[in-house]
Amino acid sequence: MQTRFLFTLIFLLCISSAGAQFALERTYDHSLTVTRISATEYKYYLMDVAKSECRIYNLDHTLWKTIPISLPADYYLQDIKFVTRNLFNSDSNMELWYTAYNWVTVGESGYYRYDSKVIDEKGKELASIPNGAYAYLAQTGENQYKMTVYAYDNSFWPGAVKTYIFSIPGTETAVYHAMSVLDDPYPNPAGQIINLPLSGEKSAGRLQVFSVTGHLMFEDLLSGQRVYQLSTSQWAPGTYTYRIVSGEGVSESKRFTIR
Repeated sequence: MQTRFLFTLIFLLCISSAGAQFALERTYDHSLTVTRISATEYKYYLMDVAKSECRIYNLDHTLWKTIPISLPADYYLQDIKFVTRNLFNSDSNMELWYTAYNWVTVGESGYYRYDSKVIDEKGKELASIPNGAYAYLAQTGENQYKMTVYAYDNSFWPGAVKTYIFSIPGTETAVYHAMSVLDDPYPNPAGQIINLPLSGEKSAGRLQVFSVTGHLMFEDLLSGQRVYQLSTSQWAPGTYTYRIVSGEGVSESKRFTIR
């Protein structure tokens, strides 16, 4: 009897272990991100640049919602954030922030122009931020959160930066999306040099720079500096992202452009 019980226990443990194996679930043709909608609800979402839409998937990979994004002519999506509900208002619709860009040719050169909005799943515009390129959510007090959007006007040299600060009514949702923020790189777009500000708590980690297609282009150990000066004179024009990896985790990625 005791032997039979031991055999049954071993059999059940084997089944349990087999069910927890590392295995590929699915592949996607776009960069996929996890978003948190409530204390217990998570979704995947991706940005489809070609179709100008955000697709949201359940955790079993079934399509849940598709949010079309109406863009001006010749604009392309650059980033989508804060795909959730009850962050910007209290209705039941999903919401998101996005930024898009286009290239304006001037003579033999040109500049990037940005457009940024907050919309809901039905296309209703909740906010419009001209030239908005980067957005972050940060805690500013007990149960207080703000959204900061940095807007770049590159139509003249050396350009101008404007900061928009929005109060956030959905504090319960905001706590899931607030992150430690790196300061903006400068000058952006870059020519020969780009200065990459580093947060103090992560300045002893590793700096990683990626191409827009996700290839690791550059990596270096950091030694406590506040700003990393990266020579870009030999880099191809385009958009790049960088992040700081340390024992405390991975910072939010920031973008810069080389013209």
